Amino acid sequence: MYNSGMASDKDMLQAKQELTSAEAEERRIKEVFSIYNFSGNAYYQLKSPVSGFIVEKQISRDMQLRPDQSEELFTISGLSDVWVMADVYESDISKVSEGASVRISTLAYPDKMFAGTIDKVYHLLNSESKTMNVRIKLKNEEYLLKPGMFTNVSVKCKADGTSMPRIDSHALVFEGGKNYVVVVEPDQRLQVKEVDVYKQLSKECYIRSGLSEGDRVLNNNVLLVYNALNAD
Repeated sequence: MYNSGMASDKDMLQAKQELTSAEAEERRIKEVFSIYNFSGNAYYQLKSPVSGFIVEKQISRDMQLRPDQSEELFTISGLSDVWVMADVYESDISKVSEGASVRISTLAYPDKMFAGTIDKVYHLLNSESKTMNVRIKLKNEEYLLKPGMFTNVSVKCKADGTSMPRIDSHALVFEGGKNYVVVVEPDQRLQVKEVDVYKQLSKECYIRSGLSEGDRVLNNNVLLVYNALNAD
């Protein structure tokens, strides 16, 4: 194109500079390959000092790795022991302490309960939610619990020496001056039960009687199911 006059001297100079730069990069890559005895199709094995699962990756195809790179390439987590972060309302802070036992359920495994203990209480309230964080430690030997998974935490609130289960407030149905919940039986049958509410908050409530530990309470479409069961 240059000889035919279709490219200017400026274009020619720019093309030569790009070629020189590309050749220099090629030489540099070959030098790196020779240092580590790489061939064109060679693989370099990265070994983690700990065993576990890759929960975060900061590497992509054709990415160049440098000796002075400070950013971690992979984040490895064991996941045999995990933490669950839970919120405690201000009115219930006095009832929570380190070492307290809790039971945890998940959307992924609704029929399975996980047992854990509160191993740390953060003595600071969130200014927006007015809640205090607690950290729950539990075993995850089957690796069922995953990072970022949403869980429901059942705590035992002690009042007057009585342990009471906690449920979501929207699981309650109020009718005729009484409170009811829909319980999911082990055989998946649905049953309406009257409950005595000890304390009700905006998002949760504590049940004095009517529920037993381990009872599964329906949280979705409660009123619709309640009306259908009563119609029968």
